[in-house]
Amino acid sequence: MIDSRLIQTLKTLTKDEFKQFEKFVASPFFNNGRNYLPFLKELKKNYPGFENKNDSLQPENIYKKIYPGRNFDKQVMWNMVSQLEKLAMEFLLHIALKGNMTQRYILIFDELSKRHLDKEIFKEIEKTDKYISNLKFGQEYFYLKFIAENSRAEYWRAIQGRRHKGVEARVKTTEYLLLNIMVYLSLSASGLKINFLYNAGNETKNAIELVKSLDLKNLVDVAKKNNHIHAPVMMFYYNKIMCALEEKEESYFFEMKKFFEENYNIFDRQEQSEIITTLANYCTFKTRQGNDKFLKIHFEISKFRLEKEIGACVNGRISKVLYNQILRNALSLGEIKWTENFVKEYTPMLKRELQKTMNSMAWGYIHHVEKNYVESLQCLNEVEFIDLRDKLLVRILTAQAYYDLNNTELLFYYIDSSKHFIGNNTVIESNTKEAYMKFFNFLNKLLTCKENPEQNKIKELREDLHFDQILWYEHKKWLLEKIDELFIK
Repeated sequence: MIDSRLIQTLKTLTKDEFKQFEKFVASPFFNNGRNYLPFLKELKKNYPGFENKNDSLQPENIYKKIYPGRNFDKQVMWNMVSQLEKLAMEFLLHIALKGNMTQRYILIFDELSKRHLDKEIFKEIEKTDKYISNLKFGQEYFYLKFIAENSRAEYWRAIQGRRHKGVEARVKTTEYLLLNIMVYLSLSASGLKINFLYNAGNETKNAIELVKSLDLKNLVDVAKKNNHIHAPVMMFYYNKIMCALEEKEESYFFEMKKFFEENYNIFDRQEQSEIITTLANYCTFKTRQGNDKFLKIHFEISKFRLEKEIGACVNGRISKVLYNQILRNALSLGEIKWTENFVKEYTPMLKRELQKTMNSMAWGYIHHVEKNYVESLQCLNEVEFIDLRDKLLVRILTAQAYYDLNNTELLFYYIDSSKHFIGNNTVIESNTKEAYMKFFNFLNKLLTCKENPEQNKIKELREDLHFDQILWYEHKKWLLEKIDELFIK
């Protein structure tokens, strides 16, 4: 019972939703005349944690409460669980439909059409027009515009038999269909590119080639030539698609970035967040390829994101991943004072359970950049690991600190333990594992050269590093800096 889908679903309900669910279960329209309320009320006594205190969630104990004096019937109990679980799914569907204007409109228009309620159909179209007028550009806007115009065209053609009245609506239906295709392609292209980077195989490559084969540029040029009202937006989504598929051609990125920064207010919050994430991810990709100019661009995007409150904080909370990304990017540019202010302002916006450890990690990074390695190590020792990525980041910083503190003996031991940790960990993704193992192997050779500085060996190590294609860019950069220091000495 404790691990049942029913209990897991009930755990997700808020207090208000639980009250609504009780009414839902009590309604004869939904429960087919069966009374499941006593069962639900017994379960509710364990809300919200459903921790099974005193075996209160044991089927036998619940059965005794509902049917005192009767022998336990496993089949009856199983049927109640099964039926209440179905009602819970129906309830979630009811909530989802209530909050999804697009799907609600599609269903109600279809139902009204079947019943030939012509006046009501037109009222629904007018309601939808009013709702859309308050939306900004995004997936919901373009899709709902397509649905509304298509419904209007169908109303005049099929219902009223006045085809000429629906011509304008049919034209707009086509236009918004094309816009929808571009919006969704821009999302799919980003996903395809990520799959491609992780060696997803021929299927992904074929899908990318298929998208590239579409003559989207001609579509945009025709829209511009005809002064279409949405031509600039079409151009924006074209750049967004090509930015993902042709990352070497930077003009797509810069045109996309320029339009967004000048017109971000025309997009809804969800679309703003998706676009700013796309821009940031492109910068990360280019930086990992060794293009340092995108470090500064990424930093400016982060500042814009925070200033305009675009996808930075959701319900007053900043995500750990974004917090880390902004922090490390700023420090890579030496923006120490800005980073200190960022940490003070945004650490309290992390989840409460993350704040202490992320604060320690942040100051570990800051002290590291300031070359206060002892203070950095003290902060890093206070980090309570939340996930594997934290452990890997701390291991890199710790090893670098030991190197600069000339703690040779400890570093040799730390390199060995790190290689065992990475090599034996089955959770680490293969590309990441290979890159981190490379770092510690190169660090071991660097440390040997530092102890016994021979010009030929140092030169050979530098050449091996320079041509390596597996190391992450920031790791390679640090190692090369340390090799150059050996040459100077």
